[in-house]
Amino acid sequence: MQKNSSSKLLIGIIVFLILLIIGGGATVFWYVTKTPSSSEAIQTNKQQEKKSEDATLAQIGPLYPLTPITVNLRNKDEKDVYLKVTLSLELSSKLLANELDAKNAVIRDEIIRVLSTKTPADIDSELEKDKLCKAIKASLNAMLTDGKIRNVYIVNMVIQ
Repeated sequence: MQKNSSSKLLIGIIVFLILLIIGGGATVFWYVTKTPSSSEAIQTNKQQEKKSEDATLAQIGPLYPLTPITVNLRNKDEKDVYLKVTLSLELSSKLLANELDAKNAVIRDEIIRVLSTKTPADIDSELEKDKLCKAIKASLNAMLTDGKIRNVYIVNMVIQ
C-alpha cells in the first residue's frame, strides 16, 4: 500500500509540476504577445508627443512679426556688446494688429528700453530668455487697449 500511495503522490506532484510549467509558459507567452516591444512603445510615445505638439501649435493665436531691433547691452567691462533680436508677438485677436500698427514706434521704443537694461548674462540661458520674453510681454500689455499679447517669441538673436 505504501508503494501505491507513494506512487500516487509522485504522480500527483509530477502532474502538478507539469500544469505549473504549462501555466507559467502560457502566462509568459500571453504577456510577451500583449505587451508592446520597447520600439513600439517609443513609437507610440512619439506619436502622442506629435499629436500634443500639433494641438499646441493649432492653439497659437495670430502672430505679429516685428522688424529686427538692435541695442547696446549693459556691460561691466565697458566694451560695446550689441544685441540684434527679431521678435514675433502672439496676439489674443487679429484686431490687436491694428493697434500695434498704429503704436509701432511706441512698441519698438518700449522693447528697446527693456532690452537695453539687460547684460549679456541676463540672456544667456533658456530661463533668462523666458524671463526676458515675459518682461517684454508685461511691459507691452500695460500699454494696449484692444487686446493682449499672449506670448513673445524670439525668432532670431545675435549677441556681438
